[in-house]
Amino acid sequence: MRILAVDDDPVILDLLQDALLRHEDYDLVCASSAEEALAVLESSVRGFDCFLLDIMLPGVDGIELCDAVRQTKEYRSAPIIMITASREPDLMTRAFYAGATDFVTKPLNGVELGARINAAGMLNDSLLRERQAYHSLAELTEKTKIRFEEPIALDVPGVTDLLSMENDLLRLPAGIYPMHLFWIDVMGLRGIHKAVTGRAFRHHLDQVAKATAAALNGKPWKLSYAGCGRFAAVVMDRKRPNREDLLTQINAKLTATWDGHATEVPMPPALRVTPLSEQRLWTGRSASDFFRQNLNNRDVFAQMEPQPEERLFDRFDTEAG
Repeated sequence: MRILAVDDDPVILDLLQDALLRHEDYDLVCASSAEEALAVLESSVRGFDCFLLDIMLPGVDGIELCDAVRQTKEYRSAPIIMITASREPDLMTRAFYAGATDFVTKPLNGVELGARINAAGMLNDSLLRERQAYHSLAELTEKTKIRFEEPIALDVPGVTDLLSMENDLLRLPAGIYPMHLFWIDVMGLRGIHKAVTGRAFRHHLDQVAKATAAALNGKPWKLSYAGCGRFAAVVMDRKRPNREDLLTQINAKLTATWDGHATEVPMPPALRVTPLSEQRLWTGRSASDFFRQNLNNRDVFAQMEPQPEERLFDRFDTEAG
């Protein structure tokens, strides 16, 4: 396993080297700052299997570095273990929302560190098998029609599948957090699904996901596609997002970036943003359970007969003609 460790304390780096280099299976590379780590990532011919990041780095901190690593396509699922001397809930929440997998506390315990890295190694092996299966599925998708109900994985930074989002919520440290839960529904998508290729349908969802991610930027958020034209969104902030403002921002981004050629649809779809609850405070488990309980309540499509919904796509052709 190739590991990149980032800490500005040379004593910690020495401890990591002593603890890890005893194992023949570990190849440790060290950096003393986020900037140096990013340079290592850019210049390294071989990739890394795991990251150990100190939260309190000078300049760009470890949480920002974690987010930057997650934005890199090849490391979207790599294990990232944060090193911290603090147990401040807000700090750890930010780290988990930036994409951290786990954390260890200072002073470092060699046995605990080894156990966490071994767990990360098993996770990495599992993710490798999952990526290989995903590539096979992606190749198959090019040739077959995607089921409308299928909660497919999208190739958009920060956007996960629903199961991964639920697991991220469940991994939050024990406590109560300000969260706001939303459904974002793509109207008329059933008719579009029937009319376009599987690849164009995926592009359709990718562009909606990118526009939504751009609109949520600036606040801790999670977004996943749940199937049936529905996205699940979590915004972690004390202030409740304004539904109309959020919808306006998503629509503006979609209008500016819509690719009619890739989606085989001349104009972006109409969207609906629906808050799931007036509740403002959640535990990670209660939020995850609430999403799961409401997953099958697809009221947008239950209230719409298939024929009228499918005619929405015909309207696109009429308006474009």
